[in-house]
Amino acid sequence: MIGLFEVDGATCVKCGACVRDCAFRALKMEDGAPRMASPDRCMKCQHCLAVCPTGAVTFDGKRAADSVPVAGLPLPSLDAVENWLRTRRSMRHFAAEDVDRAVLSRILSALGNAPTGCNARSLTFTCFPTRASMDGFRRDFISVLERHRDGTKLLPRWLAAPAIRLRRGEDDMFFRGASGMLVVSSDETAPGVATPLEDVTIACAHFEMLANAAGIATCWCGFLKMVQQEVPELLEQTIGLRRTTPFYAMLFGRPAVRYARGIQRDSYARIDFRG
Repeated sequence: MIGLFEVDGATCVKCGACVRDCAFRALKMEDGAPRMASPDRCMKCQHCLAVCPTGAVTFDGKRAADSVPVAGLPLPSLDAVENWLRTRRSMRHFAAEDVDRAVLSRILSALGNAPTGCNARSLTFTCFPTRASMDGFRRDFISVLERHRDGTKLLPRWLAAPAIRLRRGEDDMFFRGASGMLVVSSDETAPGVATPLEDVTIACAHFEMLANAAGIATCWCGFLKMVQQEVPELLEQTIGLRRTTPFYAMLFGRPAVRYARGIQRDSYARIDFRG
């Protein structure tokens, strides 16, 4: 595949690191230099770009000079990450203000680096970035529920009662008054997709970490999954998502509550060392 894997002969030291690190043996050494031998085996993981000590590799038009260098990168300490995990909270009270669009765009762009099974990269990030857009989704949400209720199947009470309160503007049990929402979905029909639901979950977890680091509060929106199970046409009619497409939603916004400390859950970790 011309242009997929290119090597600058002037800077390549012919160490073979890219060939050795290619898990699917798409690369090989030929006449002392690396080359793409089996493009059909390449999963576009970019390991060859990342491992080259001199930055001689260009992969699919992406140059080593444009990558984030590992050397000197101030990674967060174990203490910092552990403290974040112990103090993170699912926010259910959000402030009225919108999240800064530039910060949100930066976070969503970074999610393209979240790992996916077999490097499928089939995720779609559908974002409602403002309170106005969320209010529009809430109206569409209620409209779909009401059309469903008028059909052959009645809504269960756990869903019907809070939906009525939401329509009346009394309470928002589903979306907690969040000013924004991210729906992460995976095209389970795309070639090479092996773990669509896991890919979605991993991306949501990475979104939460990045958002919290930017001072944005989050909440995993399990209610949307529950409603989709009762009303299968919900996301199809609101955002055009197929009924069979794996997804999860994350609410986000500026926090309206500040917690003073973390909680204590270490005893809930069931640890089973096997050696």
